[in-house]
Amino acid sequence: MRDIAGRATAAWLAGDADELIRLMATRSIELWFTVPPEDLSRMISDLPPDRLRLSPEAALASRLLAPGLLQDPSGFSVGRRDDLPPHLRRWMALVEGWQARLGGDLETAYEVLIGLPEITEADPTLVDPTRGVRSLFLNQAALTAALSGRFREALALYQRALCVQPVTDLTFLSREAHLRSALIHGIYGTPDAAVAHLTEAQRLVRSPSWVEPQLDAEQRFVEAFLREGEPERSFAEILQLTYARMGEIWPLQLLALHRAGVLAERRVDSRERIEALLFAGLGAGSSGLPGSVPQSLLALDSLLSGNIPRAREEARAVADGSWPSRVVLDLIRIASGATKTAIADLNAAAPQTAGLRQADRQRTMLLALAQHLSGNALAASAAVERMSLLNLESGQHEVAVLRMLSPRLLGTLGEFVPGLLAHGAAGPRPGVLDDPRLTTHELDVLAGLARGETRGQIASSLFRSVNTVKTHQRSLYRKLGVASGREAVLRATALGYL
Repeated sequence: MRDIAGRATAAWLAGDADELIRLMATRSIELWFTVPPEDLSRMISDLPPDRLRLSPEAALASRLLAPGLLQDPSGFSVGRRDDLPPHLRRWMALVEGWQARLGGDLETAYEVLIGLPEITEADPTLVDPTRGVRSLFLNQAALTAALSGRFREALALYQRALCVQPVTDLTFLSREAHLRSALIHGIYGTPDAAVAHLTEAQRLVRSPSWVEPQLDAEQRFVEAFLREGEPERSFAEILQLTYARMGEIWPLQLLALHRAGVLAERRVDSRERIEALLFAGLGAGSSGLPGSVPQSLLALDSLLSGNIPRAREEARAVADGSWPSRVVLDLIRIASGATKTAIADLNAAAPQTAGLRQADRQRTMLLALAQHLSGNALAASAAVERMSLLNLESGQHEVAVLRMLSPRLLGTLGEFVPGLLAHGAAGPRPGVLDDPRLTTHELDVLAGLARGETRGQIASSLFRSVNTVKTHQRSLYRKLGVASGREAVLRATALGYL
């Protein structure tokens, strides 16, 4: 195969507009991903607009890379052409989905991309006749699925992309699929699969694409994240790499950063990084993981620090239903005494974590925690049995989190689940959830007591009867081990409720 980038550059320098437009029409993907975007944009900007109007493919490329070139009302507009061939209509759909994702509308982007024929049609068994189009579309749909929190779908799409052999100049698409599959498996899937994907990515011969240096940064990140037995070194390397060329997968990298910070006992550093990224406006106005991961991780960090009120406040900014958000919101519900709500939501999330070993392990552990705290011994035992089947020996992160939340429960589970405490004992100190857990009604009464209100005033402000407030107040005093409103306020303040 001749060097497409070299041919395009030669045509541009020679002023051969016809040859450059022909390459844009017939070898579009190879051209786009072997000529750096700024150079290709310059080439397209130098083309005569009247020539561009004659080629739908060239006009489409100009819309992506030189959007101001054909903006006059009388000019060629791909979007207004009813006679476009099917392959260009699909390209227009890809552009629409691409732009929606970059604009933060993950739902629209996913709906557009998942309906493309290259996604819905059966994959070729021997040779890909699309010269990389199918691989590119599958990778884009997989990335959109991952950023939407659809991790199973993302892994399935990446696997399909890996079954399609790309042309030589586009082997970076396979490397990208392996690296991102490794990252998803490393966070929520199967650790062995994560290592296998990373190994395959390391074996691939580099393509001439300008994308490769960006993937180098991703590979260093994944290598650091998956390194075993050296949590401090892994976290230090991840922290150093987070700012460099994160690209669109930054929410997954933040999830990995926080997990590494927990294992390395450096949550303060990971929190500072997340707060800095939020201050810089990362993810503002986005849906899916970009609009929820930073806030949910801050809420989780506050919860692990024992500051339940702060965790609840930070979680108010989390609105999506992805698993990274649900696991944090349900933990906060459990810590706030709303165990029944948490149990219902965790059961409803079963289809979301099915097939994702680590995510399902998290969900099952949370169910065991909620059932244990709600006093349902039978249900808690069933969850413990399920945890044993999930082989918790490799769940270092989940064990570390549970050690902070409830060492008592962790110790109990360790008696029944083989290998659970292989990474250290439960610890003698009480955890966040070993302290009293107050319900929403009890917290409302507590807030009134902190304001110095009488029982009658609290009842009036909450639109409840005095007897109802009296019941909640008695329960509050019993849980806190106090005998007066003043003692309740002091004890609740020490525990982080006020």
